Amino acid sequence: MKKIAIIGVHSAGKTSLAYILFSHFKMKHLNVKLIHESVRENCPFPINEKANQDTCLWNFHKQFLNEFDAKAQGYEMAICDRSVMDTFVYYHAVNPESNITRAAVQQASQWLETYDLLICLEPSEFIDPVDDGYRATDREYQNLIRDGFRKIIKDYGSHVQDKILYASSEDIFDEDRRIQFIETVEEKVDLPLKQLCEVHTQTT
Repeated sequence: MKKIAIIGVHSAGKTSLAYILFSHFKMKHLNVKLIHESVRENCPFPINEKANQDTCLWNFHKQFLNEFDAKAQGYEMAICDRSVMDTFVYYHAVNPESNITRAAVQQASQWLETYDLLICLEPSEFIDPVDDGYRATDREYQNLIRDGFRKIIKDYGSHVQDKILYASSEDIFDEDRRIQFIETVEEKVDLPLKQLCEVHTQTT
């Protein structure tokens, strides 16, 4: 199963991009699963600035299970709104590492290798955080999380740098840039030749 994870700070356009990519590959007749952000699946623990270790570990394992379920169900591709690593950025932004979270981060770091592409999205300065009922709207907190992603990629993502595609909100919400960006994503995912031929036949 091909797997794309969209990572980065909230209010950058990650969920919008997840739906865009899901629709793009679905229209090419691929069997695609959209894996939603785990915190939106009725996370029973506090989030954002009040996130605790239970929040962190619940989201970590929930993301694992969702990705395993997609693979077990036979999907050809999964579009993940966040990766197993994201929850640690939010937790460690306001909490120190513990022995438990340090060990879990190491496991998440190795799991990054299972993604075919990691899209790291950062917000544009002119786009304010959106109150969606889940994530905080404070700009200072948003910048703190943005910097947290930069740090965790530097500290734990060096082995997957060739799989990381950096983008901004403009790449999602500007139509011309979005078209070009999707083409880049498709090239980097590197679908098997047989599958590409089948997709081309079905769409012509």
